[in-house]
Amino acid sequence: MRRDFAALSAAEFDVAVVGGGICGAAAAWDAAQRGLRVALVERADFGGATSWNSLKTIHGGVRHLQAAAFGKVRESARERRTLLTIAPALVRPLPVVVPAYGHGPVGREALAVAMRLYDWLTPDPTDGWPEGARTQASRTVSAAEARRVLPGLDSRGLTGAALWSDAQAWSTERLTLGFVHAAADAGALPVNYADAVELLRADGRVAGVAVRDVTAERTVEVRARMVLNAAGPWVDELLGRGGPPGKGAPLLRARNLVLDLPPPVPFGVGARSGGRFLFLVPWRDRTLVGTSYEPASGPPSDPLEFQAEAARAFPWAAVASAAICLVHEGLVPGRGPSDLASDPRLHDHEVEDGLGGLVTMQGVKYTTARALAERAIDVVARRLGREPRASRTASTPLARVRPLEGDLATRTRAAVRDEMALGLGDAVLRRLDLGTAGRPAPEDLDAVCRVLREELGWDEAREESERAELVRRYPS
Repeated sequence: MRRDFAALSAAEFDVAVVGGGICGAAAAWDAAQRGLRVALVERADFGGATSWNSLKTIHGGVRHLQAAAFGKVRESARERRTLLTIAPALVRPLPVVVPAYGHGPVGREALAVAMRLYDWLTPDPTDGWPEGARTQASRTVSAAEARRVLPGLDSRGLTGAALWSDAQAWSTERLTLGFVHAAADAGALPVNYADAVELLRADGRVAGVAVRDVTAERTVEVRARMVLNAAGPWVDELLGRGGPPGKGAPLLRARNLVLDLPPPVPFGVGARSGGRFLFLVPWRDRTLVGTSYEPASGPPSDPLEFQAEAARAFPWAAVASAAICLVHEGLVPGRGPSDLASDPRLHDHEVEDGLGGLVTMQGVKYTTARALAERAIDVVARRLGREPRASRTASTPLARVRPLEGDLATRTRAAVRDEMALGLGDAVLRRLDLGTAGRPAPEDLDAVCRVLREELGWDEAREESERAELVRRYPS
């Protein structure tokens, strides 16, 4: 998978996908797998923006029960099962525990009903899978059992706990890149650091995109019969560059914290704090807490404030005293000042705005991105005048999701030559897994920089700039 910017202008594509996060990557794979000629352009690095911000959990839809959104429950559980199926090397079951207090909406009786309903809505055929890959049936336990499972749990008003299985991605970075690899293997042309600066128009419809090569300051016209706008937080920005006015929701700043705290328990735990439902998640030898939401239009709050809130939600877990290794931050669509939107966007602009050649998609959850991409490509195929060929991405294993192999120098060369790593952050944060849980060791950083100098022709000034940019990612 080599970067070939010039190839973007060499032929007309059936669909140009703008945005290389999880939604765009999944759509490019789906379209290419159905036989369409596909270009995938990303303004920075694949999965480097909102898709990088992750609690690493693959949610099965329990949260939708409260709103009686049963279709979303089923879809989330189905997509969790899909990711367990197509990427078993990266996605594994994760038990979850939520304490129950009192006898009202969050009491044990209400949670017991919710768990029975959840299991009825989401029958899971993973029962016959190997032990380490199976999700478990949901259940509730007594207050005594809850205290045994979670020593130190506040016992005032405790009536029990609910237990169920979700899933967790060992590396969402490699998982997103696995979708990009799959798209390329199916014939798509993915190019990172390729900024879609304008929608092209011809005969009253969108006919492609003008794309700027960020690395060389050149712009080409990418001709395409359809454009799929999957630019995440920037979908409306792209619409403003030659399309209809955007109609999107306000953006929120979403944050998850990576703490230098050995996991206090081997399962995820949910709890409320200040009206917000938070999760504490074990991940490798670290602990993750999330997610906080705040308006993206205002100045960012201090991550220490969120850490203090998480400490109040999980007083038994020593959250307050743990150092923050990394802050995962991304922009997501909201429906209020601190409330995540629950519905994705999928707009066929020929129907909604009278502008052919353009479809917009914007997801709200990593877990369901593949399903949204499938629906988007159904629309694209119909607009191309083709009977939509059935998508096979839900059952086709992702072949290239495992970590790169070899010593660090070998892996770094592979990241550049076969995975389009063009910056130090690309390599350290999304290819080599050196900096996803905290600052990389200085000797590892030196080794990576040596290879990048050789492969990419960096001078001393470029290396220092790249190092400084990476350091800004980490708390001081």
